[in-house]
Amino acid sequence: MKQKSFISLIAFASFLVLSGCAPSGADAAVIEAAKNGDYETAAAAADAAISENGPDELLYRAKGIALLGAGEYQNAEDAFLKAFSCSNGIVRQADIDISYYLAVAQYKKGDLAEAHKTVDAVIAIRPDDDGAYFLRGKIGLAMGNKDEAMSDFDRTVALAPTDYDRYVGIYEELHALGYDTEASSYLEKAMTAGNRLSDYNKGVLEYYLGSYTDARNDLENAKKSGNSENLTLYLGRTYEALGDTAYAMTLYEDYIRENSSAGKVYEQLAKSKMAAKDYEGALETIETGLSLGGGDGERELLFDRIVSYEMLYDFASAKKYMEEYVALYPDDEVARRENVFLSSR
Repeated sequence: MKQKSFISLIAFASFLVLSGCAPSGADAAVIEAAKNGDYETAAAAADAAISENGPDELLYRAKGIALLGAGEYQNAEDAFLKAFSCSNGIVRQADIDISYYLAVAQYKKGDLAEAHKTVDAVIAIRPDDDGAYFLRGKIGLAMGNKDEAMSDFDRTVALAPTDYDRYVGIYEELHALGYDTEASSYLEKAMTAGNRLSDYNKGVLEYYLGSYTDARNDLENAKKSGNSENLTLYLGRTYEALGDTAYAMTLYEDYIRENSSAGKVYEQLAKSKMAAKDYEGALETIETGLSLGGGDGERELLFDRIVSYEMLYDFASAKKYMEEYVALYPDDEVARRENVFLSSR
């Protein structure tokens, strides 16, 4: 089970599928940049490849996915539509994938009705795609159609009963809207699904269920077989939930000492320092994480930098970085509200 943002997951997976169908070598820079989370470079590389090789379905598709990762949802939608214009009219695997990502772009920019129609078309062609049902469930929830969403989520786990990421993803979607009873029910289903759970998967599910002592024990057992970024994150969060934030921060610091590119761990460490009111320490961690040059956690680090400066009453710096953030992520409603607050300081 992995804990990545939805966009990071789909972007990484997408570049591993069908990438070889683009002009020879043309999409290599796009793929590499996207895998590293450097979405702006990936989009620029796609543009360069299109200029050199001419319009190409998979290059426009790659550009669209990179733009999704960068939060440029309207531009991503435009790129996917251009990808369709390069198709020969015969529905192929690439066209289905592009439809899926088009639905994601429409969903992320708030065009829910169109997103629903697009994913309906994907499901009509690919009726056993658990990811498509999960996406339609997310869209249904956003439209206020809880019963429809639950039906899609049920279909998702029926098609992929041992994909524990799906259970956690469904939990997070329902929990975010206050449907805690329904959310927990999916975690409980996961606990009894398939074969015996690994210590890691069991620990993650226990963490979300609030069984923090059990989660700590199982995650510690999992660590005996080897550490990872996700394991460190969940184990640290579990210790934080148990009140031992100092030890959690030690876990994060130990991990990034050996794995300096672990962007999400920098993000979590910064949040822990902010919670401990060590805003200067948080800023130091944030700047180190941002120096990695993109990747998982970058957007959150950029926003946390603004908040840290606010908490230090350095409103001039907060305003400066807010302007940069809003330029990068114009659709972020939380940032917009925070920007209104800052404009009055």
